[in-house]
Formats: sequence, structure tokens, C-alpha cells
Amino acid sequence: MPVPPLMRRRADSPTWRRSSLYRLLHRPLVYWSAVALLVVVTVVGVTRQSDRQSEREAVYGELRQVPVAARLIRPGEPLGAEAVSWEPRPAAAVPPGAVSELGEGAVAAAAIYPGEVVHAERVAGLGGGLSSRLTPGVAAVSVPTTYGVPPVRPGDSVSLVAVFDDFAAEAPPASQTVASRATVLEVDEEAVTVAIRAAEVQPTVSALVWGAVTVVAVAASGG
Repeated sequence: MPVPPLMRRRADSPTWRRSSLYRLLHRPLVYWSAVALLVVVTVVGVTRQSDRQSEREAVYGELRQVPVAARLIRPGEPLGAEAVSWEPRPAAAVPPGAVSELGEGAVAAAAIYPGEVVHAERVAGLGGGLSSRLTPGVAAVSVPTTYGVPPVRPGDSVSLVAVFDDFAAEAPPASQTVASRATVLEVDEEAVTVAIRAAEVQPTVSALVWGAVTVVAVAASGG
């Protein structure tokens, strides 16, 4: 009996052939063989990647998570998530003294540049108190806001200028800079607390007692 043309076209069509392949792949033996092959390929790939990682660690050391400056961080700025990102670095590439953790009170004691690993010598505030935010050779002093101050904030660079009245009838009061390139640490309604060099403590305190001290904003050094 001759095959009807419709059945012949169906047998020769791509759809019919795909259906046969579909049925073949869905046989249990073929299906589980394909699954096993996929598992083997995956295991081999993971093993090779692990071997390469082990080789890198043997040469450069294991990876360490270190804090890296995401932007320019000025002295006095908090070392929070906006300023610092944690990145994996080979142990051999991590500089000695890099910090392993940063608490909530950590601030920059000096300028930290973008891409630089945060070093312990440039961090203050790990202990939480004001004194822990100061580096050796630096002291903090509060200047009353009696005479007004610019809209400074922590991290800004300022100078302290003192005015002394010699009570001369015709001469204007004399002024002098008692602290330069000081870093603002804290600001409130009554005073501005700044970090100054130890050598500037005596003239600054004398000016606070015997004269009037004002805060002058200046360009940040190194920035």
C-alpha cells in the first residue's frame, strides 16, 4: 500500500527528526550518561582552578583582605565605608603595618591617597578617645567660637591667628599666627577643636589667655 504524501513529508521533515533525537536523549541510560559527563567536566574545571589558586598562593602568599582608600582621604576624616573599601591582595604585596580592622572611631591621621593600602601610622582613633586620634608630636586645643569661625568641618586645614591689644591709643592691635596648618577634629556651637604641633602649644595657650584667637581656613596641604 503506497504511503500517503502527507505521511511521507512528515517523516522527512526536521520536526520528525528532532522528535527522534528528543526521544533518544530522554532514554534513562543516555540521560544519566550525559549528566555524569557534565559532572566530570565540572569537577575537572574546579580542580584546575583550585590548582592555579594554590600555585599563586605558593608564589605570592594567600590572599588578605586589606582596607584601600577609595578616594583622597584628608586628615581627620572618618575611615568609613564611603572612604575605604576592603579588597583581596596577595600577602606578599601587602605592605608591613597595614591595618587588619578599622573601628567606628578610626580617622585619618594623615592624607591617604586613592588606591593606597591604609597603614597603621596614618590611622588614629582606634582606641576611641580623643588622645587616640592624635599622632606623636601633635596636641589638641579648643578655640572658643566667640569671634565666629568659617563653616569648617572635621578634616579641614586651618590656622590660628591671635590678636593682642597693647592698649596703645593710636596703634591697632597686633596679630600673629600661633598655629599653622592645624587640622579640625571636632566642631560644636561653643568651640572648634583642632590638632596642632607640639611646638605650637605654648604660644597658642598664651594667646588664648592673653589675647583673642580666631580660626582661619586655609588650603589643605597635599591636596
